[in-house]
Amino acid sequence: MTKFKVLVPAIALLFATAIEAHAVSLTLSGTSGASLEMDGAQAVYASDSIGVSQLITAVSMPSPDGGTITEVGVPSMMPDGRVIFGAEVQPKDTNIKARWTIFIGNADAKPAYRLTAPLNPKAIVGDCVPAFKGDPYPVADADGTIAFMSLVPHGRDALFVYSHGALTCLAKAGIKTNEGHEIGVLGFGSPQIGDDGQIVFNAFLIDKSEKAAGAHRQALLMASKKMGVTELAVEGEYGPNHTEYMRPFGLPSALSSPLGMTIAFTAKTPAGGALFLYSGGTMSRVLTTGTLTALGPVSYLSPGRPGLAIDGTVAVLAGCARTPAIFRLSRQRLDLRIQRGQLTPFGTELDSLGDPVLTASGAMFVGATDTDNREKLYVLSRDDAFFEVGETELIYRIAMAESKRHSIFTGTLTVNQHGDFGYLGGR
Repeated sequence: MTKFKVLVPAIALLFATAIEAHAVSLTLSGTSGASLEMDGAQAVYASDSIGVSQLITAVSMPSPDGGTITEVGVPSMMPDGRVIFGAEVQPKDTNIKARWTIFIGNADAKPAYRLTAPLNPKAIVGDCVPAFKGDPYPVADADGTIAFMSLVPHGRDALFVYSHGALTCLAKAGIKTNEGHEIGVLGFGSPQIGDDGQIVFNAFLIDKSEKAAGAHRQALLMASKKMGVTELAVEGEYGPNHTEYMRPFGLPSALSSPLGMTIAFTAKTPAGGALFLYSGGTMSRVLTTGTLTALGPVSYLSPGRPGLAIDGTVAVLAGCARTPAIFRLSRQRLDLRIQRGQLTPFGTELDSLGDPVLTASGAMFVGATDTDNREKLYVLSRDDAFFEVGETELIYRIAMAESKRHSIFTGTLTVNQHGDFGYLGGR
């Protein structure tokens, strides 16, 4: 029997049958069939202004305050080409416990000056205080506003926003949405931020109905200082085409567009998986399992982040007759873009595929494992040219000198709309 194997990035929501009132986090181990192992992730890399991958920091390297980096978190590309990520730091005083904090990396700076800590300690006052217990998965917009999730000192989840030197709690476990439902648990690692400070994230709402008192319903939420917290999709409720949302919800992708926030995500439904697109204030169901394609009917939709462009074009990792493939949907047209067995530029075949990322130019980035069991990054250009990230023909490249080669954890690939990229890797 053919084994259906997909490369799953930070997508696995971990929760017990009865969810306790603490954070739901993301892991990098994925779901059944995933091949990503993070034990060797020691470094953060990002592309510089000419597309060459540069080491930002790594385990055992110094932090700006003189401490030592002991663990690195999943990076996210900022619109200006810098990379933001969490890292655990052991202070100089070894009697002080190592702690997580947030850093911004600039691949164009000299190696000794690539790392900066953006949070002003003086802004962390009052009852809005993060108590980092692990990777905060930070994201940032074009204005430098940073959003991340953390526990607060009394142990509940909070969504923090740091902007213009001020730190605020935008949402907390225990508050109510605009629709009147209480937030029970936040989905760490799920936030995406738009240019206007709107943040999209997964969470679980407390179900206080008589039939399910104390249970939780998964939800996709959008929050901002102006609008509060609004529900976009809630488990057990009905969306487009009278489709009932069921868990699990996948990780959302979100971008600011002329129509407001544009969002793509997958979720289970009574009929199987479905890909949803939120644009112009309206939710649409754009792809479902069972849809016929050139490879056969769609049988699986990845819960990872779909690729998303400002014009509403979506790309998604799917499975068809046990064959992983990536499809692009644009103006209601479904196109097969990449599939397992496709030849790489160096003559091997693609084996496992990661979730795709779209850029403003129309290019698609994807991480994949080839038949030599090597994880690599690839880009499919707008005119269908397929390159490994690393070829000199592309501005998006990683130095190919053998002395500079390092392992790449493709499930951590992050790309902004300009094609700047970052990822976790080995040394």
